[in-house]
Amino acid sequence: MECKNCHANLQSLFDYCPTCGAKVIHKRLTLKNVSQDLGHLVFNLDNTLFKTFRHLISLPEVVITSYISGVRKKYMNPTGYFAIAATLGGLLIFILRNIYHVNLTHSSITDQDNPYMVTVFDYRTLLAYLILPFYALFTWLLFLGRKKMNYTEHLVANAYIIGQVSFVQVIVSLILFGLLKLQYDVFNWVYLLITIVYQFYVLGKIHQTRFGGTFFRGLAYLVLLSILMIAIGSLIIYMLLWTGQVSMEMLSPK
Repeated sequence: MECKNCHANLQSLFDYCPTCGAKVIHKRLTLKNVSQDLGHLVFNLDNTLFKTFRHLISLPEVVITSYISGVRKKYMNPTGYFAIAATLGGLLIFILRNIYHVNLTHSSITDQDNPYMVTVFDYRTLLAYLILPFYALFTWLLFLGRKKMNYTEHLVANAYIIGQVSFVQVIVSLILFGLLKLQYDVFNWVYLLITIVYQFYVLGKIHQTRFGGTFFRGLAYLVLLSILMIAIGSLIIYMLLWTGQVSMEMLSPK
C-alpha cells in the first residue's frame, strides 16, 4: 500500500506515514470516525492552546526559548497563537461596539470623537499583523548588544507576547466593560503600559539583563512606539482626507 498524501510505500501495520507524518486511514469514512478525528483535533488544540496560555503567564521565557531552540510540539506555534488572539481582538471590538455600546472613538483629552479612529478599529486585525514586524524590529535593536536573539527570533518572541496580552485583554475587557462604565481610550493607554511592562519583563529574563537596563530599554521602546503610532495615525488621516471620507472641518477641534 502507499500513502495517499505523499505516495510513499507503506507497510500495512503503519498508523502514520514515516515520510510525511500523515495518519494512515485504514477504515472507510463514517460519522463515527469523523467525530473521533474532530474530537482529537479539538482536545489536542485545547491542550496546546491552554498550556501555552498558562505557561506564558508562569514561564513565558521558557515557552519562547523552547520554540526557538526547536521544541515544536509542546506549545502552540507563535503564528497560530497570534492569529487566534488577533481574531479574538477583532471580535472584542465588535462586542464592545454592538453589545456593550462602548464609544470607542471618544477622546478623554479633547472630549470629542476622533472620526479617523473608526478606520483603525475597522482594520484592527490587519493592523495587528502589519505592526508586529515593527515591534520585533524595535526590540531587536534595543537588545542588539546582547547578541542573544536575531530578528526572526524577536519576531517569534513578540508574536507570543502580543498574542498573550491580546488574550488577556479580551478576558479583562469583557469583564470590566460589562460591569463598569469606563472610557475606552483611558483603558487602552493603561493596558498599553501594562503590555510594555510584561513585554520587557519577558525579554529581560530571556536576555538576562538587570532591572536598570531593562527599564531604560522599555522607555526607549515607548518612545519608538509613540513615533510609530503618530506616523500610522498621520498616514490614516491623510488617506481619509485623500479619499474624502473625512474633511478638515471634521478633524478641527470644536
